[in-house]
Amino acid sequence: MKVIVIGGSGHVGTYLVPRLVRQGAEVVSVSRGKREPYTPDRAWGEVEHVSVDRTEEEKGGGFGRKIAALKPDVVIDMINFRLESAQQIVEALRGEISHYLYTSSVWGHGMSTLLPAGENQSRHPFAEYGIQKTATEEFLQEAFARYGFPSTSVLPGHITGPGWACINPCGNFDPQVFGKIARGEEIAIPHFGRETVHHVHADDVAKVFQQAMTHRKQAVGESFHAVSPQALSLAGFADAMYRWFGKTP
Repeated sequence: MKVIVIGGSGHVGTYLVPRLVRQGAEVVSVSRGKREPYTPDRAWGEVEHVSVDRTEEEKGGGFGRKIAALKPDVVIDMINFRLESAQQIVEALRGEISHYLYTSSVWGHGMSTLLPAGENQSRHPFAEYGIQKTATEEFLQEAFARYGFPSTSVLPGHITGPGWACINPCGNFDPQVFGKIARGEEIAIPHFGRETVHHVHADDVAKVFQQAMTHRKQAVGESFHAVSPQALSLAGFADAMYRWFGKTP
């Protein structure tokens, strides 16, 4: 099976590509440059690398055709942020592949009324990122319903892992916050610590993609959250970190 991973050297691709290689797939990693994955793995020695500038190719409508020309069985798209990008991909790959897996985001839920939000819960996306992700999911579902385009959407939470600073208990990306916690110093948490975050390790997201690909019949036409069943409050996050470092919250 030939699998193309668009954005293969990114955070999730760093773990997904070696998993696919060990599963026996012929893997092609498509990316704009030649960035190394975030963690080394000998499996990368068996991966074909193709350099394509998606933004430039899409301007002329050629990106989807370039992917189709590689003759994949499966395409896993990690860096699709616009509805127009998905439309170009579907047009080029329709009838040519067995499975297209799209990276969406829980951000597409927007301001949910009920928490935690389920996959089938009505959405109220805001900001261009969330609006485009949700619009793309809806387009893919319509394409599946109308003419059987075989897609699956995966919605990660806040992806974390080596080389990527996670949101800290103060609700920002400053790593010094963890230093203060380790020293037992006081930190200021917004909104009484009631705000929530939903971290997920990049390898756990990779597993969701791998399982969706493996269980294609059950996954096609569906959307799956790639998060834990519950979110984490900032207060709970801070408490856990203080205790981790042996300090009293």
